[in-house]
Amino acid sequence: MVSVQTSSIEKKEKLSVYNLNYPIIKSDNEKNIIGHINKKIYEDIISFKCAIEDISNTKNNNLSCISTDYYITYNNNDIISIPIEFSQLDGLYNISYINSYNYDINLEKEINIKDIFNSEVDYMEIITKKINNKIKELSKELSLDKYITVLDYLKDIVFSDNPTFYISKDGIVICFSSYELDPSIADLSTFKISFKEDGNYLSKYITEKVVES
Repeated sequence: MVSVQTSSIEKKEKLSVYNLNYPIIKSDNEKNIIGHINKKIYEDIISFKCAIEDISNTKNNNLSCISTDYYITYNNNDIISIPIEFSQLDGLYNISYINSYNYDINLEKEINIKDIFNSEVDYMEIITKKINNKIKELSKELSLDKYITVLDYLKDIVFSDNPTFYISKDGIVICFSSYELDPSIADLSTFKISFKEDGNYLSKYITEKVVES
């Protein structure tokens, strides 16, 4: 198991307040992958900060609060999963997106969505079914126009080659960002592939390293 320390960038300007929290991974066995992960996370934080600063030069006079927060959703058996939420509250509007960092420290590799599933299954079909089932559950609460809007959003998202996801103790959570979905439909932000319910779809690698660990 690796340890994680928090680092922060705090900055106040006339119309912008920055509070950027991000993780720094530490390990007694300092492999090259540790430095790679920390560098990637830091570069993503700085890129986000620079992008917001560029936008600030052309925006209106609304006060912007820019923040990042991270969560350690899995840290065991040399596998770590850290989703980071990048948020900008601009006036009354909150825009956010999620990046997730999933790595096998021992193997020194990033874990992709294809590593989660058995090679004999169509994992995008499984994900699509999960999403469709969730939409059906919500359809009773949505107007027809809203329902059609959600379907349009999902057409492009569902067929992404490597959707954003993170690993938790009981499943794989696929997450969407507020700019990808209608922000008024918060229940559509995550979909879980349960280790218990969907274990037959999982790869031997995930079964041995995560489910049975």
